[in-house]
Amino acid sequence: MVRGQVHGITIPHDFGWVVMAVGSSQFMNIFLSVQVSIARKKYDVQYPALYADSSNKDADKFNCVQRAHQNTLETWAPVTILALVNGLVYPKASAALFGVWQIGRVIYGIGYASGGPKGRMAGGLLSHLGDLPLMIMAFFSGAKLAKLTK
Repeated sequence: MVRGQVHGITIPHDFGWVVMAVGSSQFMNIFLSVQVSIARKKYDVQYPALYADSSNKDADKFNCVQRAHQNTLETWAPVTILALVNGLVYPKASAALFGVWQIGRVIYGIGYASGGPKGRMAGGLLSHLGDLPLMIMAFFSGAKLAKLTK
């Protein structure tokens, strides 16, 4: 069942699921990026401003859309790394949890944009149902890779 070995690390056959999950995360980012672009036009927030100035009557509305995307960007790389590392030991679980995180981030973005800070809660909770298990799983994956457990 081993596809290949690189410097003593075995890459499982099911690791392809992790690679596909990583690839699909770009669609999550595109969705959130497009939401920001639409909001820039709708609320008249010009580049290079990252956030709307308080003088803009729609600043809160735009800033909620932008913050949802920015918050996702702040966590995307670490969660991706967790998915990749855990995927060496638990590929299907890792891919599934990363998928849950991505769906959560899309729901987070939609909720934040439509309901303000309170609207982000459902997506935030779903996101954490993906990322928190990946964080915990990293210790189990590390122990297994370090041959501390069987």
